[in-house]
Amino acid sequence: MIKVPKFIVSTVVIIICQITIMSCAFAKDRTYSGIVIDAETKGPIEGAVVVAVWDEERAGIAGPDTRVKDVKEALTDKDGKWSIIGPEGDTDKLIPGLLTLAGVYMTRTPEFIVFKPSYCPWPKGFYINACKGKLKPEGNAKVSDGEAVELPKLINKEDRMMAIPSSEYGTEPNRRIEFLKKQKEFLKLLNMEERNLGLSENKMYKEIIEK
Repeated sequence: MIKVPKFIVSTVVIIICQITIMSCAFAKDRTYSGIVIDAETKGPIEGAVVVAVWDEERAGIAGPDTRVKDVKEALTDKDGKWSIIGPEGDTDKLIPGLLTLAGVYMTRTPEFIVFKPSYCPWPKGFYINACKGKLKPEGNAKVSDGEAVELPKLINKEDRMMAIPSSEYGTEPNRRIEFLKKQKEFLKLLNMEERNLGLSENKMYKEIIEK
């Protein structure tokens, strides 16, 4: 039997403990907040949904291993304001070799989706010709820091059909349903827009909304 020197064992234990403490520190909660306004009138948009998606990541031999950690949503009020409480997250301090050794997942900073029927969605709108050059701000970090999201109005039916964002999170069926249940307001608006455009409602979304 091969004996491992005590100092090596002690070093590995200390490193794992430090990484575990770091991962907990990065997962501390904070309040994300902002405002959603009409890009033309600069007036507040009430009833827009803001979805925050947290991924968690660990280093692997073949590259980063990423999975969805959590999803939360909020509706804007009459002043266009919203707030969501969730993990602060951090990816700048990842140490691939140590994370591989410890097998620790680190929570990443959240990514956001902002959607209101008949408006350019954020961030999908950046890839739609009718929204290019009008949608602000550019950069996920700016949304999380509270900068106003400006949504341009969409009039053309074809543009609105292209603008419907996706609400698919996770690859495992059970986890996917779990995350969809946490965004019922988002699903309501998606189905509302599809009805307005003469499309068929998503039956699965409707079942989740009605439960």
